[in-house]
Amino acid sequence: MLLATTRSALVHVALTARDLAIFETLTQVRFLTATAIEWLHFPDRRPVWEADMQARLKSAAHPPYRVGRVVHRRLHLLAAAGYLSRMVRPTAIRKHTWGGREPDLLSLTEDGALALAATTDDAHMAVESYRVRERSSSVTQHTAEIGEVYAALRVKIATMPGMAMEDWRSDHMTARSYDHLTVVRQRAGGMERVSLPVVPDGTFVLVHPHGRLRVFIEVDRGTRRLETWREKIEAYHAYAGSAELRARYQTDTFVLLTIAPTVAQQQRLMNATAAVLGGASSHYLFTLRAAVHPLRIGGEWQKITAVNRAVVAAGFQRQATEKVSATTSRHVFLQ
Repeated sequence: MLLATTRSALVHVALTARDLAIFETLTQVRFLTATAIEWLHFPDRRPVWEADMQARLKSAAHPPYRVGRVVHRRLHLLAAAGYLSRMVRPTAIRKHTWGGREPDLLSLTEDGALALAATTDDAHMAVESYRVRERSSSVTQHTAEIGEVYAALRVKIATMPGMAMEDWRSDHMTARSYDHLTVVRQRAGGMERVSLPVVPDGTFVLVHPHGRLRVFIEVDRGTRRLETWREKIEAYHAYAGSAELRARYQTDTFVLLTIAPTVAQQQRLMNATAAVLGGASSHYLFTLRAAVHPLRIGGEWQKITAVNRAVVAAGFQRQATEKVSATTSRHVFLQ
């Protein structure tokens, strides 16, 4: 069910600097939950969600976390005034919220975009709204998860001296224009040349004391065939050091952050990645959906430290097949 608000003559809101900052964030990512907005724009609420996560990590008794009333009231008012649209989602399908609803999603309306545009003299600032329409629930969920990754990373990076997030591009931006790489690979005993796209779910530049690092993000939902993931990694592997990467992003290297829904799926993705890379790498990092939180997203990553190959009998005819697995170790991406 979708609920789109329109500007009401009965509701007038004096917009604050925080309201406009929320609008600007919603030009960067199409959807955000109230939780993500609280992380980003209500710093006085930080002690509450920090205490909640720390208690959960220690399995300590603690009152259940809820978004603050002041946050809900302000977002409700902005939606009632027509600046935000609220998408009400159906019954939750994720295990940890089974029996309830997925959190509502908020997006910027045309009125919200116009209000933001009226406050800036920067002719190069991209300000756009997102038209609410019927969409696949899986596509909506994927977009929402990209937004949460953005929020968790941005809040984490903001706490780190000398570091910043720049040039964020979400999936609706990267899908507009992207590169194709020609990959030569072995299939069915022969070699083939294929053209593969590089379309990240998100990307940004991590500014740090020693320079700048291009970061790509992939949010996996556990629904893709592993063969398509392998092709994605083949494209990224060919992208490193390419003329296409230099032309589009002015860099020769990058780090790919992959978020997986479960431990089992994370291992499958790491194994498939290891098969393509053929060796250890700290440029391809993996974490779980549960770690998408400002307190956890910096340090809970896995990197491939070794690639293991074994020949096993598989299939009805017990044919010899090479099985590739990855040995991994914990990696801290943001200290």
